Amino acid sequence: MTSPHPLSAAALFSLKDWVAVVTGGGTGVGLMIAQTLAANGAKVYITGRRAAVLETSARVHGSAERLGPVGGSMVPLVMDVTSKDSIRAVVAEIGEREGAVNLLVNNAGVWRSRPTAKPEDGPQAFGDAMFEEEMEENWQQCEYAADAVWLWTAFLANATSPYFVTAAFLPLLAKAKEGPTGRVGSVINNTSVSAFLRMTQNCQYSYNASKAAATHLTRQMAYDLSHESINVRVNGLALGYFPSEMTTQASNEENESAYAAERFQQMMAGFGAPTVKRMGSPQDIAGAVLMIATNDFMWGTITILDGGFALNVPANM
Repeated sequence: MTSPHPLSAAALFSLKDWVAVVTGGGTGVGLMIAQTLAANGAKVYITGRRAAVLETSARVHGSAERLGPVGGSMVPLVMDVTSKDSIRAVVAEIGEREGAVNLLVNNAGVWRSRPTAKPEDGPQAFGDAMFEEEMEENWQQCEYAADAVWLWTAFLANATSPYFVTAAFLPLLAKAKEGPTGRVGSVINNTSVSAFLRMTQNCQYSYNASKAAATHLTRQMAYDLSHESINVRVNGLALGYFPSEMTTQASNEENESAYAAERFQQMMAGFGAPTVKRMGSPQDIAGAVLMIATNDFMWGTITILDGGFALNVPANM
């Protein structure tokens, strides 16, 4: 059997013998990324807090029938990215099983709330609404809910956890070059186009600020981890709107989300971006993820993937 041409898609984007970890990999964007990596040959550990969700996604989307003839596999592992003990346990388990990790995708994130008033309501009403937001539960700390579930907050999940998860996996990522692929380890942080916007998307301050922090964290980690003593690539992927439990508030029995195109178009028109007619698709994110994951010449970049949203609204790109 002849080898593919070195410039063919099959050669450029093959992830055969790769080990990848995707946080928040059971639903939405994380699941799209996990499917992409597994379909191209990687063994993908999908992590999250809901064991049943992870197991369903691995069983359905990680099957040989779904992944195809060159597919790898999907392995579910429960991990809370806001818990050091949980992170340590998963790093130890993957380290024992694999010895190295080629790619870490920090995808887990959260959107919590926004003020109940808008700027057009005037300084008193808008100021009161901003001040009434929960400082601890929305911006800074975890909330322990009555059903014994930790509810992540914006900065903890979106900006703090990528730092600690990357730190814990760093020794395994640094060992990737010694493995069968011979390529340096890589980190992709799922940030957001919201980090670049001057508009607040109906005043979602905590989410946008946390994603701006995650974007800057990505640049800083990219600089430090590129040191010759570590030699791990770090890049960011700043996404626009993709169907997920965050954007649609629901997913189906296979953990995938759908959206109403007309309602989305109305929202985009209201934001001043009428040319954005749809949310992103799995194919859209797959092309970007494969490029960042496999292109060893990409270091410290932030790729905006938003269908042109940031081109149409007040933003700093």
